[in-house]
Amino acid sequence: MWKHRTPNLLLVIALGLASQLAFPTRTLAAEPDWIRYSLSAKRAMAAANYNEAEDLLKKADKEADGISNNTSHKAITLGNLSLVYKAKGDYPNAELCARQSVELMRKLEKRDDFSFAVALSNLAGILKDQAKFSDAEPMYEGALAIIEKMRGPESSEYATVTDNLALLYMRLGLFEKAMPLQERALVTYEKVLGPDHPDVAIALGNLAESYKRVHKEKEATILLERSLKIMEKVYGDEHPSVATALDNLACFYADQKDFERAEKLELKSIAIYEKTVGADHPDMAITLDNLCEVYQKQGRLEEGQRLRERALKISEKSLGASHPFTLSVKERLEQMHKAQVPVKN
Repeated sequence: MWKHRTPNLLLVIALGLASQLAFPTRTLAAEPDWIRYSLSAKRAMAAANYNEAEDLLKKADKEADGISNNTSHKAITLGNLSLVYKAKGDYPNAELCARQSVELMRKLEKRDDFSFAVALSNLAGILKDQAKFSDAEPMYEGALAIIEKMRGPESSEYATVTDNLALLYMRLGLFEKAMPLQERALVTYEKVLGPDHPDVAIALGNLAESYKRVHKEKEATILLERSLKIMEKVYGDEHPSVATALDNLACFYADQKDFERAEKLELKSIAIYEKTVGADHPDMAITLDNLCEVYQKQGRLEEGQRLRERALKISEKSLGASHPFTLSVKERLEQMHKAQVPVKN
């Protein structure tokens, strides 16, 4: 299974510039500490230190309690916290915080405000990752309408939501519908952010999957290799985004029957995930299942079955027993069991 990485708006925008936070003209009690914790959380998130980011945002939330008329501060903090939970694979808490953020924005009557579009888009992404597609799509469309009006269709923010909506279409198998959106988003990112920005790398990887599905293998290879180089340049050798790029490229090599190269990349991806996000993250489950596929195609069935059993346990714990990915892993594992493949202890 292909792993998608999506750019997120709230940590980048809401915490990136003080002007986006609509600060009052005079400093309020607790606000300087709220800003300090929030910006420190942004840095921790960028470094994939998710536990640290969570702790900092919880401190920011407590500081927000000491600010008068603090609804916007609470909304921003909860929105950022939802992205941390999403990165950790804790989708129930991610959805809870994202919904609370959206409701606080509504209370502030920010329905035509850019911050509300950001909150909608981030909640849509969390819902999409849980396969709640019918709930996510109108939120993406609502966010796009606001961003187009306020920032324009050539902005990087518009490209982000466009690319995320395209991912939803991909999950539904609508690749011909996703591709034009992805190509447009990529052009915008390269123009606005530059050719070596991590959001460009993400867009490259997502578009490569659509190309692969419509049999543009050569084009997909070029995009995936470029995506990995950008991620390694930006983040170094040990970061979840690098692990995702490695796994995506490995899946492509496996489809091309280059199993030796695919295995090497999958093992490297697994090592990075174990070191950064931990052994029980949903992305780890996907990578383990992908490596199982590599082993199956080589006839290494015992090794593959053990990996799939581990992937199922992780997926059940992090995504839930009824999530589509969990169900698909369970079905493939049952097929392996029916084949009566012995597993060594």
